[in-house]
Amino acid sequence: DVWWGLCEPSAGEYHWEGYLELARVLKELGLKMQAVMSFHQCGGNVGDAVAIPLPSWVVDAARAQGLLYQDFAGKVSLDCLSLSADRQAVFPGKGGEGKRDALTMYGDCMSAFAGAFAGYLGSTIVEIQVGMGPCGELRYPSYMMSQGWKYPGVGLIMAHDAGMRRMLKEAADAAGQPTFGRVPDSEPKDTNGGPEACALFATAGGERHWRCAHGSFFLEWYHKALIAHGEAVLRTACAAFPKADGLAYSVKVSGIHWHAMHPSRAAEACAGYVPSAETGAGAYSSIARMLARVSREAGAEVFFNFTCLEMSNASQGRGMPLADSSPEDLIAEVRRACIHEGVPLCGENALQFGLPESLDALRQIATQTRSWAAGRDRMHAVTLLRLDEGFARASSLEALKKWIASL
Repeated sequence: DVWWGLCEPSAGEYHWEGYLELARVLKELGLKMQAVMSFHQCGGNVGDAVAIPLPSWVVDAARAQGLLYQDFAGKVSLDCLSLSADRQAVFPGKGGEGKRDALTMYGDCMSAFAGAFAGYLGSTIVEIQVGMGPCGELRYPSYMMSQGWKYPGVGLIMAHDAGMRRMLKEAADAAGQPTFGRVPDSEPKDTNGGPEACALFATAGGERHWRCAHGSFFLEWYHKALIAHGEAVLRTACAAFPKADGLAYSVKVSGIHWHAMHPSRAAEACAGYVPSAETGAGAYSSIARMLARVSREAGAEVFFNFTCLEMSNASQGRGMPLADSSPEDLIAEVRRACIHEGVPLCGENALQFGLPESLDALRQIATQTRSWAAGRDRMHAVTLLRLDEGFARASSLEALKKWIASL
């Protein structure tokens, strides 16, 4: 993780020393680096063992202008900037001169990284994962452990900051639906509630608000705003780095498997992965289509990186909360979307596990990497996340060695 909060302590002042040393060591060892452009904070989420906040000069400006994601009760997320900040030039320019919007800040940071690591791009550094939201993922911070969220709550709609409210009103006015220029009152009010606990996602009574009138308009806008943000940040990244053989980009999408079998797919929808109101199909086709479009037009390889690879449908069975969870079916849906759009699929685990104690997790990941057809569905790459010192034990390394040889 190339943490923004560490690397740009003041506007336009960049520090790469630790990362340069890492790149030098990796080059000597013949290893490769996946550099994650982490424009989010570390702390308050699953597996976060340290606290690395966003740069204070960024947070101060965003807070003053209402450009931090906010829920219905006014609670602010400090995980990342709101997508409404993308084109709001309210942040300090380099050296304190002028003002920049969020996209310019992201671009300046990545350009500085590209310049500092020019000798490693395409050889040692082979992938740039472009941070686009909380945990580096293309989504809204709808489920926040730091705000009391617990699995399998659907989370909350995060569209109440001043910037998002302004964007929604403009969209509603442009559509000739001025009364839709606010978040529906039927939205979830309990982050730990289920889909049936709020009118927007409930099926009781047969109204299904998420499919009609105000609910449908809002959720479609909520999703499209997220896709547009992802595309803008990805294009900014492609422009910041020079074209280099062997250098690819990736976008991380969260595996929100809970309530994926509920008709409303409420947990996914709160995060911005809004299913089709007509068919109920997930939002992953539109994400894959966006990645394919940028890849084609920028002349760069772009990967779709999906989480929860270690989970099986059976692991969500007896003893687990009633969560309408089906991670394997969700992965299959994402795989189908990537095949259809011609986008390489990568994957990673969502939760921490140990070796050799949790060999089932590795076996499940291996199952997901295999090709069941003519090769089109084979995963391009796998990332093992949340490794701790236990992985350096001889028994852990032996289990890992056998697993890699089996792929």
